[in-house]
Amino acid sequence: MKKFVYNIRFIALMIAAVCCLQAMAQGNAYRNLDEAINSPSIRDSKVRNAIVEYQARLVNDLVKDYNVNLIRNGEVVAITIPADLFFEANATELSDKADDILYKIAQFLRVPGFYHAALAMYHDNTGSPQYCKELTDKRIKSIADWFTIYSKSRQYISSFSFGDKNPILENNSMNNRRMNRRLVIYLIPGDVMIDNAKRNLLNKQ
Repeated sequence: MKKFVYNIRFIALMIAAVCCLQAMAQGNAYRNLDEAINSPSIRDSKVRNAIVEYQARLVNDLVKDYNVNLIRNGEVVAITIPADLFFEANATELSDKADDILYKIAQFLRVPGFYHAALAMYHDNTGSPQYCKELTDKRIKSIADWFTIYSKSRQYISSFSFGDKNPILENNSMNNRRMNRRLVIYLIPGDVMIDNAKRNLLNKQ
């Protein structure tokens, strides 16, 4: 019985190690998207308020060009962009239009540690679940590689692929399917932003 329990624990540890290595290979510092979005927790109300105000100013700047929302009580910026703006049908290589769409967002990752960017790619339900997952796997890699080149670091970029899961609309029309094929970029406060908020520097940026 003890040997059986030992074997189960060993297998569990091996699975956890493999998952960790896969995340590291993808450049992910977090196990899943929820963990990325909710880390780090900001407990100091003064720091939180400064960050919320800064993020609100950022949204006011971005809303002219992107579909932008504030989540996590205003601490995190979520930018949703149709995947069709980056990729041709069934393609996984970025189109020529991608630079213009992503460049402005990439500027916020130039200062290492100011933001952590979590990138999430979704698809509609056209094709099998396996096909959709493999497609979003390759597409999110292309997006993450692009951001890595422009920010010169993969340390503060995490990427997640969801295939046909989590649609925002029913897949019952061409327009709804287009909306479900999307990239969501989460700009999450990093250590540098939090430190600047503590030192009352955010309102000067």
